[in-house]
Amino acid sequence: MRLTGLNFETIPRLDVPLRFYLTAPFFAVIAAGLLIWQGEYIWLGRWLPASLAITHLVAIGMMAMIMIGSLFQIMPVLCGAPISIPPVPLVLMQAGLILGTLALSVGFFGWPTFAASFVLLALSLGYFIISLLGVLFRKAGGQQTRVPILLAGLALALVLLAGLLLLVGYLWGYYPITGKNLTHFHASTGIFGWVLLLIMAVSFQVIPMFHVTPEFPRHWRIALPLVLVAGLVSIAVATLFQFSLYYSSALIAGVAILYAAVGLHRLRQRKRKLPDTVVSYWQWAYSCLICGCLLMIALPLIPIHWQGKVEVFIALLIGMGFILGVIQGMLLKIVPFLISLHLQPIAMSKPNAMMLLPDHYSLISRQQIKIQFRLYQLAMLSIVASLCFPPVTASIGLMMLLNWGWIGFNMASAGITYRRVRKEMLDKL
Repeated sequence: MRLTGLNFETIPRLDVPLRFYLTAPFFAVIAAGLLIWQGEYIWLGRWLPASLAITHLVAIGMMAMIMIGSLFQIMPVLCGAPISIPPVPLVLMQAGLILGTLALSVGFFGWPTFAASFVLLALSLGYFIISLLGVLFRKAGGQQTRVPILLAGLALALVLLAGLLLLVGYLWGYYPITGKNLTHFHASTGIFGWVLLLIMAVSFQVIPMFHVTPEFPRHWRIALPLVLVAGLVSIAVATLFQFSLYYSSALIAGVAILYAAVGLHRLRQRKRKLPDTVVSYWQWAYSCLICGCLLMIALPLIPIHWQGKVEVFIALLIGMGFILGVIQGMLLKIVPFLISLHLQPIAMSKPNAMMLLPDHYSLISRQQIKIQFRLYQLAMLSIVASLCFPPVTASIGLMMLLNWGWIGFNMASAGITYRRVRKEMLDKL
């Protein structure tokens, strides 16, 4: 595994990724509140206003928010090229993302806010995409990471374009593609293009690095993203010409299953066999991805009166189980790593400050990590229980509220420890 090396001058300030990370729990609280309010009604279908609102609160306010924050840190480390956005435009970009997501979500309930969300999300996400792609095309190195991240960035651009076209339909009644194919393309490209490609790119590096596993074989690192992109291109063609999306969806689901199986095999081969909660997160997340994708492939075989309910179950499995599971586990590694990384220059400048450098578990304790993982597991169990017995569906929202409230507390307490230790280190200089 080849990293481009750490250059402290290119690493963004700690508050850059943390401001995005700490925003996600607030959106989780709103989404959890909607889940509690709606209860078993969410099983009626993913096209209901509340379902659409929850989807976008999670997809933009949580997933995209954390992934964007992570890219500011990942790019200098894995690709040797920072995303250079000055402080004021960065604040405006995040504000546009926050306000645009909220405006979009309330718009599904009939509020006249779709126009505001169109402008805010187009400007904020569009500005980030242009900044990211500019760095990837002009400066980035580390080809085995750069290419999947580039493909993920291009997928995000298509997701944004499709979403804006759907908003045009809501606002002015113009739909360039009839039916729900554009909506399916928007969702599929978001989950399997933007999100899965980025998770692939990062996992190829961090699983061997953090968990001392063998590297992912080169043929898998090349073939999995390329076949996934081929599947996404076939979905785009099918969307444009109004063909059935099933075979394209089955192809990308098959790629996702294969990627998860390869990832689980790598984790079983890790050299360090000590218990590691982040490994458990990866294992649970990959298992959720496999189950969700198998159901995607089997969907035509399911009785039609159950298909709407199963679609919601698939979305919860892949969204909360896989994507948010990976994100939760990675935050347990990334946040302490970033704090240590930003304290190291101070520690190296004065030997007597080195002893103050905190370790991982003094920033987020083993007990905090254990509680966070148990809440994630309870959230997954609540999804299964709610599928079998819909009257308990509000428990999904409750578990999500507790889970992400605890994550927010863990990150905030780590940030407070950073400020305290940094002050103590500077006092020794």
